[in-house]
Amino acid sequence: MQPPLGNVIMVIVMMEAFLIMVLGYMMYDVKARLTKGILRVINDSIELDSLPINDSRPRLNTDEVKVLKYLMSRGKPVIQSIIGKELNIPKSTLFRIIKRLSELGLVNVEKRGKYNYVYIQRTQDVLSILKSINEDSPQN
Repeated sequence: MQPPLGNVIMVIVMMEAFLIMVLGYMMYDVKARLTKGILRVINDSIELDSLPINDSRPRLNTDEVKVLKYLMSRGKPVIQSIIGKELNIPKSTLFRIIKRLSELGLVNVEKRGKYNYVYIQRTQDVLSILKSINEDSPQN
């Protein structure tokens, strides 16, 4: 005797849902490892020598470098939304960038009223990073 068709379809749908959840977790895990510097991406990234995390050298992408350069040029705390407007970076991307730079200990975020003020926390490390980037970039 065969099982009812409804039960077979239900089992198939549950298996598909499980596979989608597994694939989603795998994509999340890879993204988290990339963000923390555990995995390395070669294209469009810059390696940092002075900030080891878990015995790996984290990399900054070009937007993260732009934010660091902007904060260094201002020399004082800047409202997070102003950074996004002046550098033409979407709010969600800027939030991720600031969070990552904060986790690396390069910047600090201070909530004052309804605004987030962002400033350089480790000036010497940021200066050495920006110097190494300038040395590595091709001169025209």
